[in-house]
Amino acid sequence: MDIPSRTDAGVVPEAGGQPSGPRRAADGARRDIVAIGTSAGGVDALKRLVAALPPDYRGALFIVLHISPESHSELPGILTRAGALPAVSAIDQMPLEHGRIHVAPPDFHLLVERGLMRVVRGPRENRHRPAIDPLFRSVAWAYGPRAVGVVLTGNLDDGTAGLWAIKSCGGTTIVQEPNEADHPEMPMNALMHNRVDHRLPLAGIAALLTRLAQETPDPFEPQDPPHSLEDELQSAKLSRSTHGMGALGRLSPFTCPACRGALWELEEGEHLRYRCHTGHAYSQASLLVDQGAAVEESLYTAVRSMQEKAAALRRLAERWPEHMPGVKHDYEQRAADMDRSADVLRSMLGRKQL
Repeated sequence: MDIPSRTDAGVVPEAGGQPSGPRRAADGARRDIVAIGTSAGGVDALKRLVAALPPDYRGALFIVLHISPESHSELPGILTRAGALPAVSAIDQMPLEHGRIHVAPPDFHLLVERGLMRVVRGPRENRHRPAIDPLFRSVAWAYGPRAVGVVLTGNLDDGTAGLWAIKSCGGTTIVQEPNEADHPEMPMNALMHNRVDHRLPLAGIAALLTRLAQETPDPFEPQDPPHSLEDELQSAKLSRSTHGMGALGRLSPFTCPACRGALWELEEGEHLRYRCHTGHAYSQASLLVDQGAAVEESLYTAVRSMQEKAAALRRLAERWPEHMPGVKHDYEQRAADMDRSADVLRSMLGRKQL
C-alpha cells in the first residue's frame, strides 16, 4: 500500500495495517515519509523549516515536539500560518496524506503504520510523551527506505535511537548542524552515536526534503531488521510484546525510575538504552536525569520524616513529668540529632550534582 496523496478529486482514502517488517522500496517510491523530532527551541526551528517548503511538496511530515502533557498545543496553527502546507493535530486512525503536516498531540505518542497514524497513550520514553524515538521507529518499520528522520534543536538525546532504527531499515537520516542550533545537545548526541547521512544548517533542510521526496531510493533489501523494533512498537501501543525482554538485551543492575521494575540494556550500534517490562524506556542521558530526580525525591522524603520525628520527640519531652529530667533530656537530645541529620540532607539537596 502507498500513502494517499492529493489528487484533483481530493484525498484518496486508504486503510492501513502494520506490516510484518520493513519492505523493499517499490518502483517509483520516493523518500516521502518524513519524521521530525525537536525539543527546546523547536517551535522557531519548525516555523523556519516549514516556511521553506514549497506548496507542492510531495511528502508527508510527522512532528514530535516535547511539550507539557497539561498544555494545549497551538503548534498546528502556528505551522499552518508559517508556511504553505496545512498542519493538523494527529488523530488515531487518521490516514496519511501527502502535502500535510501531522503534529503529535500533548501526552500521546504519534506512531505511523502503513497508510495511517496511531495516536496512543503508551509508556513514556526518555521522560516524554510524545517522544521522538517511537515515531522514528514506527516510520522505519512501516516504510523502510521511504522513511526520513530529522533531528533538530533540543536537550538530551531523544531521537538518537530512532535515527539508528531508520538507518537500519534503509531510510535517510538528517541532523541539524549543532553549532547553529539554539540547544545543540540533541543534534550532538544524534551525530555522536549514528552514522548520519546529512548534517546541515536548518536553512538547507527544506530543500533537501523536497529533493528526497522527488527521488527514487536505491533498491534496498532489508538485512535482518532488528526484531526489537516490532517489540518496542507493541510496547508503545500497550500491546503484548512478541519476545521476552531477554531476547532484546541483557539484564542491567538498574531499576526503572518510573515503575521500579528491572531495566534491560539494549545495544543499538554505538548507543546503549534501557527498557523495562512495562515499556518505559530511557537513553543513558535521560536515565541519569530521572535517577537524579528519584534521589532528590527520596532526600525530601527523608527530610520530612526526620522533621516529623523531631517534632514528635519534642512533644513527648514537653509532656514528660518534671521529676524525671533524664528521660525528658533524652527525648530532647534525640530530637536535636534528628535536626542535625535533616540539616545534612538539606545541604545535599542544595547541591547541583544530584
